Amino acid sequence: MRIATQFCMLFVLAWTAAVHGQGAGVAPINPSKTNAARLRWMQYNMVAGRIVVSSAYQGTNMTFGPAQVDRRSERLQIHINADQINFRYELSNADEQFTMSLVDGDQLSIRRTRSEPKYALHFEQNAEAPMSLVLETGDTKHTLQGDSFWHVYLAEPELVRRHLIPLLEVLHPSWQLSSMGAAVEDSLIQRAQNPRQFIGQRWARLVDDLASPQFATRQNAQRKLYDAGPVIVPYLQNLDRNHLDAEQTSRIRALVESLSVDNEDTTDRIATWLAGDVQVWLSLLSRGELFKRRAAQQQLDQLLGSPIEFDPAAEETLRKAQIERLPARLQKPTLETTR
Repeated sequence: MRIATQFCMLFVLAWTAAVHGQGAGVAPINPSKTNAARLRWMQYNMVAGRIVVSSAYQGTNMTFGPAQVDRRSERLQIHINADQINFRYELSNADEQFTMSLVDGDQLSIRRTRSEPKYALHFEQNAEAPMSLVLETGDTKHTLQGDSFWHVYLAEPELVRRHLIPLLEVLHPSWQLSSMGAAVEDSLIQRAQNPRQFIGQRWARLVDDLASPQFATRQNAQRKLYDAGPVIVPYLQNLDRNHLDAEQTSRIRALVESLSVDNEDTTDRIATWLAGDVQVWLSLLSRGELFKRRAAQQQLDQLLGSPIEFDPAAEETLRKAQIERLPARLQKPTLETTR
């Protein structure tokens, strides 16, 4: 992971033709090898679809640059204290600007802009809001939002693979997020073809039991949730705390802490968590493969308790129109495209 050849590859992004064929590709930009190594003073993990940052270099407060190298300006600030981790990396030349910043160890922002051809990317991870990706290419603007990186990825895999993942993997070159995202989708479809009840639905009932007035019921529910193992961590971490009472909140916190010794995302863990998520199956209705669209329709029918108005075998224009009408019944759309 930390060998020198990997540092040389950091920040390499293959900028191909823009989405919908608009505009030419954007040339790759590479940071200095030294600053790439400095960014590795932090450890980056994907946990429940969120980037979690830690570091053993406590007490580091340093600024490097701005330095002019090969007609580029490069600057890196790092502040690592006991209660927070902050960094900001900037790289710019006459044609474009790139910034990546982390505030309080959780609020991650990535921006890349170019004036000609017009290109602007803004990725935001904030504890107080959904994860978001806004991409402007020419006159087209794409907006993706989701509860986690995996929600964003499944909403528009090709866009995320082409534009966002190469930047995220600057932080962790061995993540292989594209491969894992494809594996998660395959696992979801396989689970959809299994007629068993969603595991997530059983978990939801156990979470409800954590609020039972009966002590034995609460204890039994907590034990069964614990027995599920680390696979349940993403589900518990993404529960809406506004709908939990103090007893549920306390027990769920204890479960997450006890099960999160090694909680890096895995295909099985994420697929199990997302299998009961309506928004994920709504995204999968747009897939090119008929068998995937059918699986998504069947799972939405089951999750919602009644059939949705969608024909997976219809021609593409009709399917798109049907999908556009669905979010009004379900949730806010995860993908918006404007021109």
